[in-house]
Amino acid sequence: MKTVQRGFSLLEGLISLFLFLLIVLFSLDCFLCLREHFAKLKESETSNTAVYAALDRMRRDLFDAGLGLAEAMALQVLEGISDEHGALVVLSKAEDLAFGEALFSGQQRILSVDAKKIKKGQLIGILNPYGGEVHSVISADQNSIVIDSPLVSGYLLENTSVVLLRKISLFFDDAKGVIRRKVNASPAQPLLEDVVSFEFEYIRDANLVRLDLALKVDEEKKYETTVFPKNIAMASILREK
Repeated sequence: MKTVQRGFSLLEGLISLFLFLLIVLFSLDCFLCLREHFAKLKESETSNTAVYAALDRMRRDLFDAGLGLAEAMALQVLEGISDEHGALVVLSKAEDLAFGEALFSGQQRILSVDAKKIKKGQLIGILNPYGGEVHSVISADQNSIVIDSPLVSGYLLENTSVVLLRKISLFFDDAKGVIRRKVNASPAQPLLEDVVSFEFEYIRDANLVRLDLALKVDEEKKYETTVFPKNIAMASILREK
């Protein structure tokens, strides 16, 4: 007796093909959803990494505010942190400068063996135990610098120090959505892109700096941090003594 072997009928083949296509389409839809979700997670992670790196850079700048300038801040010759035309400005001491003679009221050219270290646009502080003043350098040659305005007071060689200041400016470029960081007179460099808002507040009484920013990718999510600049706190203690 012969055994009859039957294959799939046309209808069964079409049903199987239809079910297979449904499975493929469902799997493809799941894959696309997963890929979109993964892309959003990756974009969010990348954004978070960039934000935290930028905030860390700003925190380190603020921790350096007033570094080496406690006495000058106590005498109110300068401020370690200030708001300059909408920019958060941080001052610290870069290095001491050697100069070769006493300074006189009205003088604008200052002889210095360290003049070659100084660039146009940098700030110098001329300090003594009683006060001092801050000036911008408008030109420098091998052995002297010229400051932006005449000295208000005279300064003796034995009790005066001349320091090169480091000025960092942090500000929001609203037109391009970029937070920029500028060191001294150098061109401002982008610190964080795709920013929709950047605000800062210096609470002098509490000696706290609050930073607040948001990105275009998620405007409702706010990134905030608060910094306590310890060098400025030390200057406040000296001022009270």
